[in-house]
Amino acid sequence: MRVANLLPDIQYQMQQSQQALATATEQVSTGLRVNQLSDDPAASANMVRSLAYSANVDQYTSNVSSVIPQMQTADSAISSIVTSLNTAVTLGTEGANGTNSTQDKQEIATQVQSILSNVIAQANTSFQGVYVFGGSDSTTPPFVPASTTYTSSQGSTASPLATTTALTAGSVTTISDATTGKTMTYTAVAGDTVATLQAAIASKVSDGTLSVGTSATINANGQLQVGTNSATAGIVVSSNDAVLGTMNAAPGTEVANAYAYVGNSSINTVQIGDSMNAATNVPGNQLFTSGSNVIGSLSNLITTLQSGTTTQIGAATEAVTSALNYLDQQRVPLDNTMTQLNSQESYLGQEKVTLTTQQTALVGINMADAATNLSQAQLNNSAVLAAAAKIMPQTLLDYLK
Repeated sequence: MRVANLLPDIQYQMQQSQQALATATEQVSTGLRVNQLSDDPAASANMVRSLAYSANVDQYTSNVSSVIPQMQTADSAISSIVTSLNTAVTLGTEGANGTNSTQDKQEIATQVQSILSNVIAQANTSFQGVYVFGGSDSTTPPFVPASTTYTSSQGSTASPLATTTALTAGSVTTISDATTGKTMTYTAVAGDTVATLQAAIASKVSDGTLSVGTSATINANGQLQVGTNSATAGIVVSSNDAVLGTMNAAPGTEVANAYAYVGNSSINTVQIGDSMNAATNVPGNQLFTSGSNVIGSLSNLITTLQSGTTTQIGAATEAVTSALNYLDQQRVPLDNTMTQLNSQESYLGQEKVTLTTQQTALVGINMADAATNLSQAQLNNSAVLAAAAKIMPQTLLDYLK
């Protein structure tokens, strides 16, 4: 017998046995058949791809879960406004029946004022600090009380404004009109002056963005004064131009029952699947000041109830009905998106289950099989060690005996 050939063989068998035992032990402890790339390169590669897709599914699921409550909040607010508008129509119809006294109509007007206040509160609904009807400008209330006059903070004796005063290039001045429901956004460029801004405002009056009578002038104190000449038309003005200074509503110029939209028209989207995005909002101006103008029609109904004829009250009531119908139409895309999100949420949940099953099939192991493998590996290892114990201590002298 050649002793030199026995030692490498038994050493190799011991290594193999110990490796098999270590693998079986690891499979039992992790529940996985593949714990490193070398265990099954093909399965490992497929697992990497599956895990990457799982990460996408998790992100899509998170996106859906985060926007559904926000959209439900928006839908609930619109439902409340629809109820309010229906009540306003009932009150307007009552006010237009020709049998009411002046006091009766004033009392009805007061009720409609309460309805308008509720509509504004719902239009300024927020969810976890996000104003749901503000477009992408969601950190401040989108609807604010309007005034007839705004005055800039500049105009001291040291630096009065003039029509030739240069504006700051890149600065933005906005004027939101409660009557038209529209907003003028003016961005100054190099060379623009106060006169250029005045001309831009006049142009927006001509195209209907701003109410007739809206203008900008330099007052006696050298301040820019933007206002309207109507007691029922209100505006909201803002500017970040350091030359003009902050635009402030002049005290006592608030317009009763007039509110302007100061959000924007952006429609936010979220990715909810591969090449699949969903719109998550409807801007407040699209819902409440465009078309038949929900807020404007309520404000007009209040005015006609306070001082109008029966015919005018009837016409104002019909305008509220039109606004109600318009709002129902604008609500449809929001409801469709919510249906899409709920459906996608269910799909993503099922997709997650499918992926988990596939991943288990790729790298998982049946625990009963793992236990059997471990038991067999332990027996094999014991047998190899027993054989080694008999062979390894023997030397050439043992054979010469």
